[in-house]
Formats: sequence, structure tokens, C-alpha cells
Amino acid sequence: MAKYFKCFTDKNPVSYKLGEEIVFTVFAREDGENIKCEKVGWELSGDDGDRIKGFADITEDKPLIVKYTLKRAGFVHLNCVALDGNDNKIEDFEPLDASAGVDVTQITYSDTVPEDFDEYWDEIEKTVANFETEVVYLKESNKREGYKTYEVWIKTPSGRPASGHVTIPLKEGKFPIRISFLGYGLHAAGYEYDENMICGCFNAHGFENEPWDQIEPKYGKELNMYGFNNEENASNMTTYFRNMMIRNLIALKYLKTLPEWNNNDILAVGGSQGALQAITVAVHDKDVTEAITYKPWLCDLNAENNGYLSGWRPDFAEGLRYFDTVAQGTRLKCPISIECYLGDYCCPPKTVMALYNSVKSDKKIKFVQSARHSYFPPEDESVEPIF
Repeated sequence: MAKYFKCFTDKNPVSYKLGEEIVFTVFAREDGENIKCEKVGWELSGDDGDRIKGFADITEDKPLIVKYTLKRAGFVHLNCVALDGNDNKIEDFEPLDASAGVDVTQITYSDTVPEDFDEYWDEIEKTVANFETEVVYLKESNKREGYKTYEVWIKTPSGRPASGHVTIPLKEGKFPIRISFLGYGLHAAGYEYDENMICGCFNAHGFENEPWDQIEPKYGKELNMYGFNNEENASNMTTYFRNMMIRNLIALKYLKTLPEWNNNDILAVGGSQGALQAITVAVHDKDVTEAITYKPWLCDLNAENNGYLSGWRPDFAEGLRYFDTVAQGTRLKCPISIECYLGDYCCPPKTVMALYNSVKSDKKIKFVQSARHSYFPPEDESVEPIF
């Protein structure tokens, strides 16, 4: 196991109030034991615009301590990097990204929902409802005993099909549907199995569900940085996400035709871009009964323009306002669970809290300290909210 940092705050990291001092205490660790780190470069960045940084040494009994008072509702981000004698990053020492939040239940959306948002999405819902479900490709496999497993492509009105893998328990009975979506990139749909559920996993692009080294030569140039084209994103009719969401809704429409469905329960599941897709599907297919999401992406796109810490996502644009995950969340009717990573500055915690605070349906959220978008800390860092 690589060396890493362990961060503590003097109270629950999402419980601070405006004016309270936040105290970060950071130890260097290996296999759960404190170790020495001769040089640490640290930087603290706040949603209030402040930046401070410095250097320190950490020993087994002398941690790094950083104190800060945030000036508005939001989060403060602490980054620590272990350095060698030449101030180069030590590669086998995992950096730290941790956060603490102030008045997090007061964090608001940095935009407003477009006036014609509901009209726009009503048109998409009607398009999907009136489009005849047609399977254009289906291939069964024997991936796991006890399940019917197959790849399916469903025709859509948006050009490419909805394509994914479906697994159905072979035992007698009727089952809930679990539809899941994937993060950003050229990812083929995976196989998901649950002895008590129909599982459908669909890729974002409607291409073949093949390994990346086969997909990338075919689609890498065409789909390079998809969704980031400012010209496309100027209009809600040309942004890449429009057809993606239509494919997602068609995929669920197909799953609801399966005779094994219990005609009652549907879970929409996803992380990162998949969370955006899951929430959008849950909003625009009224049969969805629960959304399960983690590190939701494309939230609160105008946050950076209001001085909050930036994430990795397309520039704020008029067309994207209709696909902002927070805008979608304002229309959510079913229960939702959200997992927020406090070290994730691809999907900054402020933007995830803007989503949570905008949802009016039953909701719950869990935080994970020191987790980044593609990194989970070696020690349990789960944080339950106290609000």
C-alpha cells in the first residue's frame, strides 16, 4: 500500500457555521500507522476566493495543522503533497484532498431554471412516448448461470441506438428494474447481476459494447471531449447531452416491456456522468421509484462564475442549462440518495450540495472525506450528515 495522508477536522466536516474556525489536522500514514514525511507542500483554497499555502514537516507525533475561517457558505479545500529534496512529488505517496463545509444546508444554486425548461422536456418526453420500441440487435450469452444475459440495441429517434447489457434472473417471479449508467468516456456497458432484479446497464453513446481498445479507434476522434463543444452547447437542441438522454429514456422504455418486470419498482443508478443520467431519467420517466447516485457530475454549472472552486466540466452555456443536474433535481419526485466525495474537485462538494438542497423529494446524503473522483482512501472516511 502506498503511503498516504489522514485528515481530521475538529468537528464533523460538514457541520461548521459561518464564523467558526475550521481546524485541519493531517498525519502521514502507512498501513494505518503514523509515519514521518520530511516535506509537505500544502495549499488551502476556499469557496470565498482565498488561497493560502505553505510547507511543513510531519512526524509520527507532530501533524500538520491548518486553520481557516470561511467567509461564506461553501467549502474549503486542503491539498497536501509529499515532496522529495528537490521539491518533486513523491510518486508512491498519495496526495491528500480534503474539505470542510460551512452552512452547507444554505448553499444555493448559482443559476435559475430556464423559463421554458418544462416545455422543452415535455417535448422530449412526448417524443419518447410516441416512438415505437424496436429491438434492432439482440445477442444472448452465457455469462453467468441462473440468468438470461444478452446485449441489446434499441432503435431511437436520435440516430444511434440505445445499447447495453441486460440480465434477468431465470427463477420464477416478477422483479424490479435497475437501470444503470456510466461515467464520462468511451465506456462499454458492463454486466450487472442481482438475483432479485432485472439489471440493464447502458453506455452513453449507443455504440458497440466492446473493449476500449476496439472502441477507441472507431469513435475516439468523433467523441473526443464530447459535450465540451461550446458551439454545440449554445443551444439545447444541439448539445450532445440531448440525444444521450433520449437514448437513456428509450432504454428504460424498453426495459419496461419485459414480462419479468413487476410493473412497480424502478431504480435509476449511476455515478459521475452516470448520476446525471440517472437523475434525468428519474425526472422524466415518472415510473422511476428511486435514484441512487454518487459523485454527481454537471451540477451547478454557473458556480465558477460566482467565485466558487471550479470542477472539471464544460463551460457554462445556454444550452447546458437544461441539462444541469441541479436543474433536473428541482423536478425530482422520487426518493434519492447521494454520495459526495469531499476531495473530489471534478465534482466539487459545493455543487453537489446545491443539488441536494434543490431536491424537494425524500433525500439522503453521505460524505466521504479525502475521496477524490477516482480515488477512495484506504481508511474508512465516511461522514454522516448531522442536518
